[in-house]
Amino acid sequence: MAEKESISLHEKVGDDGVPGGEGVPHDAKFEKRVLRKIDIRLIPILGTLYTIAMIDRSNISVARISGLDEDVGLAVGDRASVALLVFFIGYMLFELPSNMIIHRVGAANWISLIVFAWGLVSMGIGFLNNWVALAVLRSFLGVFEAGFYPGCVYLISSWYKRYEVQKRLATFFMTGSALSAFANILALGLIQISKVHPTYKGWRWIYIIEGIMTCVAAVIAWFVIVDFPDSDRNTFLSLEESAFVRARLADDRGSEDREKVTWAIFVETATDWKVWSFALMYSAGAVGVYAFLFFLPIILRNGMGYSQDLAFVLSAPPALFSVVEGMFISWLADKMRLRGVFVIVQGLVAIVGLCMTGFVKNPAARYAGTFLGEAGVNGLVVTTLAWQANNLRGDAKRACATAFMIAVSGIGGIYSSLVFRQQDAPDYIPGIIAVMAICIAAVIAACISILLLKWENKRADEGKKTIDGLADFRWTI
Repeated sequence: MAEKESISLHEKVGDDGVPGGEGVPHDAKFEKRVLRKIDIRLIPILGTLYTIAMIDRSNISVARISGLDEDVGLAVGDRASVALLVFFIGYMLFELPSNMIIHRVGAANWISLIVFAWGLVSMGIGFLNNWVALAVLRSFLGVFEAGFYPGCVYLISSWYKRYEVQKRLATFFMTGSALSAFANILALGLIQISKVHPTYKGWRWIYIIEGIMTCVAAVIAWFVIVDFPDSDRNTFLSLEESAFVRARLADDRGSEDREKVTWAIFVETATDWKVWSFALMYSAGAVGVYAFLFFLPIILRNGMGYSQDLAFVLSAPPALFSVVEGMFISWLADKMRLRGVFVIVQGLVAIVGLCMTGFVKNPAARYAGTFLGEAGVNGLVVTTLAWQANNLRGDAKRACATAFMIAVSGIGGIYSSLVFRQQDAPDYIPGIIAVMAICIAAVIAACISILLLKWENKRADEGKKTIDGLADFRWTI
């Protein structure tokens, strides 16, 4: 669509009954202004909250090298693995139910509520005295965080056309990665409070202060977050702009009515081979993300021999590099309208980086490997999210498939918690090999998916198949 041409959606806007909508052309400048308004109200606040979610679920790694292990007896046997994996049980179980009700309750209401709840839980961890209480509270943390990430992905993918969405999903996800990269430096500052108030050790202040920050952010978010495009709660767009958004989305993927997630839709989603393939690719990225979140500071401190302060500081640059690399890949993927080839590239980058981190002897070279490793696994996550979102039609199936994919990735969190065992510290070589193995599986799954989707598109071009009930719809490769 050339920028100088009018966007041929004005008739559809008029059909929505908007005063003045009939016959009013909307040029590229109008479209860009509307998209900018959506971007400003949607992406920054969700990215900020995702940063907080990443910090609150992963700050156990810096707490462990700040006295948590000794105070609650976490370093004994498999206690650390248990405390990590219980988070993912509730996280997996409550993702789909959350996506089933977020549309009904309202995105701002629901997201703000669960963020406030997990902020209280995070704050409570700062006052516990044994590892069992830690495990219990982390399980509640998983329950409350369960609805946030799939809800955000569902909300973002509902507002944008198919080849606009990866840049937005990448910005959302990479904002969390970029800002949470500084969480360890923030934690380093927070543990200094213990020198002024020695009643609580440094790790306790990490949880207490960050929990308070989460609750404050939840209150602010309630005033900022927008709802779904079909909701009457949205007041930041005019009637004309709102109708225009709905019309351009219908033009991109066919008209969609708001639907409830029924048992039939759940079964349809669960039996779709594409959903399982995307879930495997996404899980590979999630396994790597969790591995670096939970264990990189420990590997830097105890495996590579850096001081505690350096271990905090050196955790940030690899995450920042992954943001730059991921944003470039996302821009290129949207421009080329391709997904699968970039999943393969990101998987290979991750495998090379993990090899360097695990098997190179020189500490500087191992550290360089963490840059490639983090970039690869983070890129797997955002590219797979966009690939699945591009190949979904129907509001209910989008809600169901998004929650399904992210819930299955919770198995990846349990997987990373179990393969990085205490007895393998400080280098965790078996864990690194396990992450490489699932990345290899993701690359294979992407290759097979590309071939199958191309075959189905070819059959549709030949008139032998109608894809998803829409004659002109084709799978994104």
